[in-house]
Amino acid sequence: MVSGVAAGEKSFIRVLRERRSIRAFKRDAQVDVNTLHKILEICDLAPSSGGLQAFEIYQIKNEDVKKQLVRAANDQAFISDAPLVLVFCADASRSVERFGERSKLFSVQDATIVTAYAQLAVCALGLSAVWVGAFDENKVSKILKLPEHLRPVSMLPIGFPNEFPKEKTTRGSDSILHVIN
Repeated sequence: MVSGVAAGEKSFIRVLRERRSIRAFKRDAQVDVNTLHKILEICDLAPSSGGLQAFEIYQIKNEDVKKQLVRAANDQAFISDAPLVLVFCADASRSVERFGERSKLFSVQDATIVTAYAQLAVCALGLSAVWVGAFDENKVSKILKLPEHLRPVSMLPIGFPNEFPKEKTTRGSDSILHVIN
């Protein structure tokens, strides 16, 4: 269980304000195993449908596999440049007994939520990431030799930033809410 705020970790609100999608990573700076463990601890805390955690996370270490993922993801080269790549998969088999057909949707939601938690944890720990959702699911499944019951939902290349994007623009909090009276 993650306890307290360690030195160098950011407050939650600061993380939300500072988080950016980073596609350029320092090549000589590796993500250490302790940092990966902290990210996974946060992932384990993510809410999930029925608390069943209908997702799996794959760490991609093999450089050739990373290059294959680049091709499966419309040639997004930064995937292979990242020192750490996580692939998040939906696992409907973990919740089908409880939720039946809806388990397909709930497992995708679970994998999506855990990806978001990982992305925020990465920022809180002083690293950067970019959410990758544009890829051929069948190719990724074949590349990773995933069991048939797993569906790849997202990839998260992670590393130390080698770019600093502009200020984030949003729609504004007033424009995202619609009130039904």
